[in-house]
Amino acid sequence: MRTLQSYALSGLLSIATALGFSQATDIPERLGYPRGSKLLIIHADDLGVTHSQNMASIDGLAKGLVNSGSIMVPCPWFEEVAAYAREHRDQDLGLHLTLNSEWKYYKWAPVSARDSVASLVNASGYFYSAVDSLGMYGKAEEVERELRNQIRKAYKAGIDVTHLDAHMGAAVSRPDYLAAYLRLGKEYQLPVLLDKRIYQIEHPGIKSLLDRRTVVLDTIYSALPSDFASGMTSYYSTVLRNLEPGLHCLLIHLAFDNDEMKAVTVDHPEWGAEWRQADYDFFTSNTCKEILREENIYLVTWRELRDKVVRASP
Repeated sequence: MRTLQSYALSGLLSIATALGFSQATDIPERLGYPRGSKLLIIHADDLGVTHSQNMASIDGLAKGLVNSGSIMVPCPWFEEVAAYAREHRDQDLGLHLTLNSEWKYYKWAPVSARDSVASLVNASGYFYSAVDSLGMYGKAEEVERELRNQIRKAYKAGIDVTHLDAHMGAAVSRPDYLAAYLRLGKEYQLPVLLDKRIYQIEHPGIKSLLDRRTVVLDTIYSALPSDFASGMTSYYSTVLRNLEPGLHCLLIHLAFDNDEMKAVTVDHPEWGAEWRQADYDFFTSNTCKEILREENIYLVTWRELRDKVVRASP
């Protein structure tokens, strides 16, 4: 079974040592579930990137199996999904904090003034395509400034932000970026996407940011190109059939395989238009619904985790 920590956190483990910090194991009970329950967030990434992505994700949320999503604030279709979020405040929508612009012809830039985050952009003024380039040039203080400005823009747009996560794992791809990511979660009292490998990262200050109000998932799942090649129904069915007790997140990408998505993802079949259509098809299917029922999997939201764990009374 393949797992993925938001693409890049695993890269930090090459410098890891055990911190000796004990993980809270009572989150199911704090959410009102029996100990030993299988808890899952089915989490749609990349809202705001295109109209197709928005429409497929909104439909997935409406059908009830996709129960969470995250918004890319710098992207061209942000205003559309922000309007949806204002009108559907019951939906579980967080922010897919964005530091890269990976598609061939379809690009976006920081929400901050360019000269205030100059290390985050290429010669054309866009975010770098690759996480490696960001890691080579991006200053941690400018990463934190840009991420904070994305959060501020989301709140100004009227979004009831439920959590933070990291597009392409860029915001967790260096220890100093990861520390900024954790600080922002603390500052805004929001859960951030992390799994228990966080306890192995060695960096001054990270340990001090972890406490009983820190939400740490047992596992983060996301399909890889080899899984797409073998068939998404097979991959997702296997994940769900083998889910262990604990708190887990399944990262998916919903869009329609139409002309818009084909143009955006040209020359990039990985996470491309066909891939996103396959995600939509599975997570709006009776097959998915039946597996969740048969395996006694409870769907939980970041909103529950925000309100019952991160913002809980002492």
